[in-house]
Amino acid sequence: MDESLYTRDNSKNKGPTQREMTHADKLMNKESAKKYYGEKFRQERSKKDTSEKTPEDIRHEKVKKQTVNAEKTRRQKDSAKKAEQKAARERTKAGITEAASRVGAAASIVSDIFGANSEDQNKDESSVAEEAFDTGGYIASGAVSHVTSKIKHSKYSNKLHQGKDTEAAAEKAAKERMKKEMQRKAAAKNAKAAENTGKIGRKITDKAEDLLALLAEKVQEFVMDNPVISIIIVAILILILAFSGLMNSCSALGAGGGDITVATSFTAKDEDILETESDYKELEEGLMDEVDEIAEDHADYDEVNYHLDEVGHNPYQLAAILTVIFESYTRDEVQDKLQEIFELQYEITYEETVETREREVEDTRWVEDDSYAEGGYWEDYTYTEEYEYYICDIYLVNHGLDHVVEELGFTDDEIARYEILLETFGNKKYLFGEDDIYSIPGAGPGDYDDYHVPGEYLSDEEFARMLHEAEKYLGVSYVWGGYSPDGFDCSGFVSYVINHCGNGWNVGRQTANGLRAITGNVPASEAKPGDLIFFQGTYDTPGASHVGIYVGNGMMLHAGNPIHYSSINTPYWQSHYLGFGRLP
Repeated sequence: MDESLYTRDNSKNKGPTQREMTHADKLMNKESAKKYYGEKFRQERSKKDTSEKTPEDIRHEKVKKQTVNAEKTRRQKDSAKKAEQKAARERTKAGITEAASRVGAAASIVSDIFGANSEDQNKDESSVAEEAFDTGGYIASGAVSHVTSKIKHSKYSNKLHQGKDTEAAAEKAAKERMKKEMQRKAAAKNAKAAENTGKIGRKITDKAEDLLALLAEKVQEFVMDNPVISIIIVAILILILAFSGLMNSCSALGAGGGDITVATSFTAKDEDILETESDYKELEEGLMDEVDEIAEDHADYDEVNYHLDEVGHNPYQLAAILTVIFESYTRDEVQDKLQEIFELQYEITYEETVETREREVEDTRWVEDDSYAEGGYWEDYTYTEEYEYYICDIYLVNHGLDHVVEELGFTDDEIARYEILLETFGNKKYLFGEDDIYSIPGAGPGDYDDYHVPGEYLSDEEFARMLHEAEKYLGVSYVWGGYSPDGFDCSGFVSYVINHCGNGWNVGRQTANGLRAITGNVPASEAKPGDLIFFQGTYDTPGASHVGIYVGNGMMLHAGNPIHYSSINTPYWQSHYLGFGRLP
């Protein structure tokens, strides 16, 4: 541009300034003119387009512009990404060159240490070496180590550019040569190591065989020369081994002794166990009172029949159940559970039956007869009438505490614990008296399992049938409330024999007191085989508490625990004797 276009204004001592170009100046050259008119044209067109475009056209224009901008941004990102990839390839090439250099140095070290071997050994380890090399490692001293992760990461990239990059191809060829060299060196080293190991193993084996042979020879010589001493030594060794085993067993027993004692014991205090037992007996006494009240409430019935199990339980069973549930329980904390157990053990019901029956009725009636001055006379006569007969059957079932255990849903472990406590009596057999004939099984004074009734007593056919039925159940366990061959209590046993012996009797299921009520009292001096014998106070219940079948000669057959023969002349039975009764 001509320098005349610029002037200096020094009128106000200012520095040199460029004067602004006039409109004519802007048109002085072709380039500036083109630029000027192009810009003006675009401005005019923009104004025109803006004025002519609708709002919808303007919106479409904005969307188009945003699309163009987005495409431009995408292309910029693609360009940046390609630049980064190119830089990465350059770094990979540099890494390969460096790795190859290091591998060559490592191969040289291996060659110096181990020397050369035959070419055949390359084949044995070729697959191992190739795998190690392909994953970016090298073999030195028989171990695989990483050289650089760059080889592994760039492996796939190099394959893609094999045809285009001659430098990469050359490096690959160098890598293959180094790999084969390392394979050969590694195979040589491993072969030599294996050979050395075999030599050492053979030496150890030979030495051990020599030592064993020498030891056996010396032992044999010693035994032959000193047979007595050898026997003594063997005996001492046996004693030492036995004593060692015994000590180990004792140690184990001592370690677990505390746990065994706890597992077999009632863990509650004696006073809590006894007081809880007393509370349960009070519930049973209330049950018997309830039975009496039912009978009184139904006194206007024509007939009241009782079907009653004995009321009672094994106190060791109750304590075992509570121990399994509560462990070391107190009297207060088990009251709700006592009520639950009681309701599971006992069930009392009654049934009312109304029958239509006929009966003969005697009455007096007037008979008209003119032959009599009064015109007739009164006469007695009998007639048959129907009437309603009211029967009340009262049932008291003692399901027993074994049933309670089933209903409580004990687990297998809890049942096992419960049974162990029963076997050991909770290690507190003294709690409820060791002369308890119901709770503590086993023969006592005067008890027999194989007693034979004298033959002359069997001349009474009723008694013979009765005895035949009763002896079927010798050895059956005592079960509170039991009335079947699976288990009997005392009155259940006698009632069952009476009802099934074939003598035409059927007394139902009676308690000891109930059987006493339906039999006639017989003096002891007149008692005979087949009579029933009653005892009182054998457990806490009013009236007769125990009953047996008298078989003569001072012996009875009864449900002790288990069912067996017993002499009635022992101190125990004499102290509880109540009387004899005879079936009608």
